[in-house]
Formats: sequence, structure tokens, C-alpha cells
Amino acid sequence: MHDTHPSTGWHWMTRIAFRLLFVYFLLAFASALCGLVPLGEVVGGWIDLARQPLYVWIGRVVFGVDITVFPNGSGDTTFNWVQLASELALAFGVALVWTALDRTRVSYPRLHDGLWIAMRFVLASAMFSYGLAKVFEMQFPAPDVSHLLKRYGEASPMGLLWTFMGASRAYSMFAGWMEIVGGVLLCFRRTQLAGALFTAGVMVNVFMLNMCYDVPVKIFSFQLLAIALVIAAPDLPRLVRMFLLNRPVPRADLRGPWTNRTLRRVAFAVKCVWLVVVLGAMLLQTHSMQRMYISRENRGWLDGFWKIREFRRDGELVPGPGPDALRWEWLGFVDMPEMKSLGVIEVGGGKRGWRMEVKDNLLTLFGAPSAAQGASAEPAAPPPSVGTLEFAGEGERGLRVSGTIEGVRVEAICERREPGDFLLMNRGFRWINEEPFNR
Repeated sequence: MHDTHPSTGWHWMTRIAFRLLFVYFLLAFASALCGLVPLGEVVGGWIDLARQPLYVWIGRVVFGVDITVFPNGSGDTTFNWVQLASELALAFGVALVWTALDRTRVSYPRLHDGLWIAMRFVLASAMFSYGLAKVFEMQFPAPDVSHLLKRYGEASPMGLLWTFMGASRAYSMFAGWMEIVGGVLLCFRRTQLAGALFTAGVMVNVFMLNMCYDVPVKIFSFQLLAIALVIAAPDLPRLVRMFLLNRPVPRADLRGPWTNRTLRRVAFAVKCVWLVVVLGAMLLQTHSMQRMYISRENRGWLDGFWKIREFRRDGELVPGPGPDALRWEWLGFVDMPEMKSLGVIEVGGGKRGWRMEVKDNLLTLFGAPSAAQGASAEPAAPPPSVGTLEFAGEGERGLRVSGTIEGVRVEAICERREPGDFLLMNRGFRWINEEPFNR
């Protein structure tokens, strides 16, 4: 980043643009700035909660929309769009007032340097968070059997993208490491330009994936891309001169307005400590979440998906495959402390499910509570039993199920299926392919 000497005047359009950028960044990333310091996330959360009523009021009065949904994993809610429009409008207004009250100031070298530092570290923090989530397989976990059984046509674009990324741990880790590398480069003045360009390249791809696969992080990913481009913007003339005009460029003054050598050394030490602390804390938190997630995957031998090899209905063998929706094709057991259920996928594509209780080798099945019961303030009566199934293991991966469901006698011989049994997960990498293997 170039140093702008206090005696060097900026163009009037540059001064207005800087004021607008300064105000908008403080408004849009106030909570992110708080999160750069220990325990700052709590303060940032308070700031976000305190501003919610304002954006709800603006949405109702200005845009005529009643906001009832707040950010909940989706960053593109009506609330987010109203927030974006409100912050842009407020930034324009404050920038105009600032311009009217500060007409004699010709440059803002210290504010400029401080803003660029803040943008660099906010962007770096976001890159660390997203990068570690990919490296530790939290953002894009490997698809389980339930995802692998889903037909392409029934998947959402976002679900297809998550399966695509999760199917290759190597590629997901590569994407994560690229974000982490960009974040580290952003932390130091000597590498900030390389970090901004590197991160911009990463974020262009992320933004386009979000746009093309309808991932609800469009606003935030565009903001991160814009920050990376703004950080690199002061060096644009040098980049054009070197890469397009093939001419020598002057050396950038990386000191900024801070000419005190001792102060610069202290700042460098603070950056190193911040990098170690923040990356270390994020690493520990992500690793802890990964262990928690994996521990939830520790299942009983019954839990999982079972392929039906033989199926009888009221004593009669129902052949398969075929379009007969009366024949079961898959059984899916979820046996976790907070949820126990049995799901059936039929040959014709139909799906059914029941809650279940497991005792010894007997499953007692219950129907799901009705919508009226769910909405009632009165405690719902226990749902009636719809049948029972006995189960027994057969060999290492076999299961026999028999019993009565809703008055129908069913018998099924099943075989367990794991993600590694599917072609998408077991095809692997081949250096030599005599012909394309595209299915």
C-alpha cells in the first residue's frame, strides 16, 4: 500500500469515496472488528442484537416488508438485504455530512492506513474461519448414505455442491488451505498485496459458486471479495504498469504514516502474537467441534442404511427391482439419544417413516404426531403404536426384520451399506485411464 503524505492532497472524488468506504465498513463489520480481540465476539453479538429493531423498522416503513426471519444459517434473508440497503444509505448520508463539515482537509493518511489494517485483519479472520472449517471437514463433510441415495433431480443446487465438495476430501482441504494462506499473507505489510490478490482469486471462485448454486452467502462472499479488491486498489497503477505496460514500477513505501521504527517493530510483534493466538484458538475450537461431530457418528450396530435383498408382504415374495411401490428397497435406522426412528425407501421412490422404541430385539413403531397436536399447548398424548418388528443380525453385514406394520405382515432380509460401497466414494484417483469413466 502506498504512503500518502499528509501534505499530498487527494482528488475530491477520492476523498468522498474514502469517507463512504470508511463509514460503510464500520457499519457493516462492527461485530467482525470486535471479534478480532478476545471476548470481542460477545460485544459484537450485543451490537448486532441492538441494531435488529432498527432494521426491522426500516423494512416495515421504507420497504413495506415485515421481517420475521433473522439470519439463521442463511445470510441472504430479507433482514440481510434490508440491512445492506440501510447501511449503504446511511454511509452515503454520513459521508455527505462529513464532506460538508470537513471541506478543508485534503487527505486522511492515518485514517487510511488504519482502515486498510482493519480490512486486512477482518478479511484474514474470515479466511481462517472458513479455511479451517474446510480442512477439518466441518463445512463439507463426506456424503453419508442418505445423500448418496438421493437422486440428482431431487437434490437442491446447494445440496449438489455440498456433495461435490464433500466427495473429495483432498479438494476440500486444498480449498481450505488456499483461504488460510491468503489470510496469513494479509497479516503483514510486505505480503499484503500478494495476500489481497491471492484472496481475491479464491473469493471470485467462492462468490461464483454461491451465485450459480444458490448458496445463501451471496452478500457476505461479495463483501469479502470487495474488501480484497479494495485492499489491492492503491497498487493498481503499479500492477497495470508492470503487467500490462511492461514498464518498471517504483518501490512501494510500506511504512505508511508510521515512521517510528520502534513502533513498527512493536506492531509486527503484536501481529505475530495475534496470528498465533487467533489461529490457535480457531484450530482448537474447530478440532473440538470435529471431535464432537465424529462422536455423534458413533452408532450402534443397527444404526445406518440397509439394502433390501429379499422382501415378503403377507407371506408372499415381492420381486424386485420393479415399479411396485409396495416393495421396500432400503431401511434406514437412526438410533441416537435425541431421536430414534425407522425410515423406509420404496422401489417407486416413496418414503415413509416412524418413530421407534428399541427394547432387546424388538422395535415398537409409532406414528408421527399430527400438526394439531404439535401446535397445541396441551401435552400431547403418546402416539398410538402402529406395529412391531423383530430384528436379528445375520453374519457381519446382514439383518433380518419381521413383524407387522399397520396390519400388514412384512419380512425383509437386508445387507448393510456404507458410503464406501458407492462408486462415487470408492472410484478413487487413477493416473492412467485408458478411456473416460464418466457415469
